Amino acid sequence: MHDAIGTGPLALRPSPAHGWIARLADELSLIAYNSRPGVSSREVNILLGFKHSKEQLPILNATPFYLKESPEGKGLCVSQEASAFWVKPILLDSGSVLLEVGRRVVTGEGQELEEKGQFIANLQGGASRYNPGQQEYALEFRGGSVFPYDVLMQKYGGQEFAPLGTQVVLELPSRCGSYALFVSAGNTLQYIEGEWQSVPFEELRPDLPVALVRAASEKGIEVDLWERSGFYTFPVKIEGKKLPAAPFPPEAMPSAIRLRTGTQVSCAFGKRRLILKQGDWVIKGANGWRHLRNAEDIQLYLQRRLKGDLFIFDGIEKEAQGKLTMKGHLFDETHTYMQSVSLPINVDKQQSKTARKRRSTVRGVK
Repeated sequence: MHDAIGTGPLALRPSPAHGWIARLADELSLIAYNSRPGVSSREVNILLGFKHSKEQLPILNATPFYLKESPEGKGLCVSQEASAFWVKPILLDSGSVLLEVGRRVVTGEGQELEEKGQFIANLQGGASRYNPGQQEYALEFRGGSVFPYDVLMQKYGGQEFAPLGTQVVLELPSRCGSYALFVSAGNTLQYIEGEWQSVPFEELRPDLPVALVRAASEKGIEVDLWERSGFYTFPVKIEGKKLPAAPFPPEAMPSAIRLRTGTQVSCAFGKRRLILKQGDWVIKGANGWRHLRNAEDIQLYLQRRLKGDLFIFDGIEKEAQGKLTMKGHLFDETHTYMQSVSLPINVDKQQSKTARKRRSTVRGVK
């Protein structure tokens, strides 16, 4: 019902007969209101400004407060005690703020009366005394990068994590390097203990900075950030990264592959020879290739806290004429490119006999 006020035949223009309303309309202005996601109308704070004193007052939606004459004799200010003037700000669905106002008057006969009125608060431009764009949580976004869909998640994410492969990857800098988030339009994020985290809308905390992803695609993302009060918002736009078309040189492939057992091979990555068993993950770091040996290492790699090209050994397959091949997949460090690997395994006769003997011994023990 309030939304109809201030428009059409109900347009609010304080009349000359009610100069006190005109004075309040001139004195009070709307600076901002808490527009951050996850805040109900009952919890919204409205920030009002005073023309003469430059005072700013945060007040809970639909909560009345009192005014008094400024001690300096010019303008109005907030009164901590009940006074002749009261004001109640009401946030409308349109984003406007309706101010219901009243004053107490005493007639010549000594009778006490209350006069009421209402008007739409004027929006005060350029009122922010606070620049969220220079805060640490905003600077992280401004230094971020956007990558296309994560093909590693698509291939090996399984039922639980494969859906992340359909989301855009947002990589953000942090005090300890960098980390990645999987985002899509409509996602909400929260700045917790120095890093942004994906948080469901209904679980957002009111005391921490929050972000809403407006748009997300391979071309980039658009995000709105709010600081704790929710009065000030800061838009961020990050363009998608342009990546090389052919990330894998020939020397990135494993070579000199030798059979060790039915599920193990040894092979060379550059100058380093590694023993791989089915399901192993190996990463190319600053000092060459090495195993990701535990779940924690793999988790760090999926979060982009560990970086480098990755090879996953899927296993050994027997092809025509009994030839054995090494199967796997190679990923670049951005998880944007994937290349299937199928390479022949060198098997000499002596090695084959040894392998058969080992298998026979194992069967005999069983």
